[in-house]
Amino acid sequence: MLPLAGPSVADDTLIQVLDTGCIDWSAGTVRARGVAAPATLDDGESPDSPSDIIDSARRMAQANLMGTASAIPINAVSRVADRMAQSTDFRDGLRTLARNASLSHQEYLSDGTVEIELTMNLTGGFSQFVLPEEIRQVDSVVTMTATEPDADKPSMPATGSDGSPHTGLILDATGIGARPSLVPVVVDESGDVVYGPAFVSREFAVSRGMSGFATTLAAARRDKRVGDHPLVVKAIRTRSTGATDLVVSSADGARLRSSVVHLNFLKACRVSIVIDPEAAP
Repeated sequence: MLPLAGPSVADDTLIQVLDTGCIDWSAGTVRARGVAAPATLDDGESPDSPSDIIDSARRMAQANLMGTASAIPINAVSRVADRMAQSTDFRDGLRTLARNASLSHQEYLSDGTVEIELTMNLTGGFSQFVLPEEIRQVDSVVTMTATEPDADKPSMPATGSDGSPHTGLILDATGIGARPSLVPVVVDESGDVVYGPAFVSREFAVSRGMSGFATTLAAARRDKRVGDHPLVVKAIRTRSTGATDLVVSSADGARLRSSVVHLNFLKACRVSIVIDPEAAP
């Protein structure tokens, strides 16, 4: 049997295993398997051709890919399955994406059974199709200021310990029951949004996803999307709207909102979220 988790899965990879397949949040992929065996023949019946068996296995893999993708949370209140239920066009579009999924593995067993694994990226065409329309193209970043004097100045330096500018954001959301989604939202303790659809450019959200995911800080630091000098912020709890929305301290929220450096890497989706591995059973 093909291992859905892949031939070698790092311990710090966030993978959600379902009956129909798996969502690899760290790699940004959905994988599903299809199996087909030659039919048992009665006298006079013609055997299935190898291509018929392969086609049958592929159709099963496509159906399982659809089932797995339907379980993906878009945000705290909506899943892909909800969009599928609301729109026939959306369901048909997702079916087309599943049909165009890449063949990642194919195996022939001694009894003629064929096993196929298909892989669909969560970025690119899938993201363009699934991400909410509220995520728009952002051409420039303007510093957001508060009403207090000097509130436009960062409350803490926008640089790493060696003086280099921060190149990305790592949100440590371990220990608070956080869960992954395509559109994570981060707010401060007052409920003001620090990171969400309005902060990102659709170009980057489509090409790399709004966030990467890992299960350890070490893995998040290795993620090229956050660069060499990421800012690490601890999420203090999940939001009441759902476990995919995170709350950071007011001080960290002010730091992120007040610096053009920070707003630029948020716009470019240079964000990685660290989540406990059991969040994706």
